Amino acid sequence: MVLACLLALILIIRIIPFGGEFYATCLYPYISFGLSFISSFCPWSLEEILVCIFGALLLLYPIISLLCRKKHILSGELEILLWIVVWFYMGWGCNYFRDSFYYRLMIFPKDYEKETFYSFIEEFSDNLNKSYTDNTKIDKPHVMEIIKSNFQNIPAGYGLTKPQSFQKPKNLLFNELYSQVGVLGYMGPFMAESQLNEELSDLEYPFTYAHELSHLLGISSEAEANYWAFSICSRSDNPQIRYSAYHGLLPYVVNNAMNVLDEEKYENWMKTIKPEILEDSKKTSSFWKSRRNPQLNKIQNFVYNIFLKSNNIKDGMQNYNQVIGMLIAVKESQRETLRRQGRALSVKQ
Repeated sequence: MVLACLLALILIIRIIPFGGEFYATCLYPYISFGLSFISSFCPWSLEEILVCIFGALLLLYPIISLLCRKKHILSGELEILLWIVVWFYMGWGCNYFRDSFYYRLMIFPKDYEKETFYSFIEEFSDNLNKSYTDNTKIDKPHVMEIIKSNFQNIPAGYGLTKPQSFQKPKNLLFNELYSQVGVLGYMGPFMAESQLNEELSDLEYPFTYAHELSHLLGISSEAEANYWAFSICSRSDNPQIRYSAYHGLLPYVVNNAMNVLDEEKYENWMKTIKPEILEDSKKTSSFWKSRRNPQLNKIQNFVYNIFLKSNNIKDGMQNYNQVIGMLIAVKESQRETLRRQGRALSVKQ
């Protein structure tokens, strides 16, 4: 009965309007606080340990049941699987059903206009060049505290929970596997843990940490996680964090530019970026390519794409690239607000 009630609650949260937002703002802050606090006493990833236990349980249960001559083996296996599903969705997964980024920020998606996009990438490359520093060495605990502090200042109306002092990335048991499938970090839904690939460079660390922290704070969309990571890090006074923001977003900007601009405009725009920055980006890409196992990477991308689409992320893996549309919509909304204020001021005068 308890299992049936919890499954019904998850279904209600998924299908009723504002159900996901109720979970994210009223239930999840307490759930994540409790799970994170418990998991903070273990330096290793409890997510990995739990997944191994779940896998072993599902594999061994039928064997143990046969040896003990138990009946209803399939129903028992199904019940175990459903409890895992309930834990996943009640622990974090119901964040997939919350209101959209645009609805929560009370802005409208910006229709594509070539001039607007080109203006955006010109401004981006200019700020990217200004952010460049050849000293990318960081003190990771200090960087984490800076980023957490910046997340604390996000208005409550945007729907993110507040980071806690005991929420820190965990040591990984299977780091080699994550590198082989191209995973730089992930959010642990069972124990409210963030995990970071231990092979991240100092240049990548701030942006990736902020991305995974935003997931921990209740953001399910990969595009929105990129948005918050860039917004938080690009506004930092720390030059290493600021450069990491632009370095982290650059692949998404380049990918969008390749698909939107004609070849000549794209090449001319690329020439406006400092060669040192392009070299940093090339080194980062080459490193992860050398660590990647193509077959495992394809399988991981295929499975994760299906997983995202089944959980209200309609564009699957392409969702990562939609961060550019979010940034343009926010910028245009801010400009429109300034125009309205200017018009109101001129009327008064």
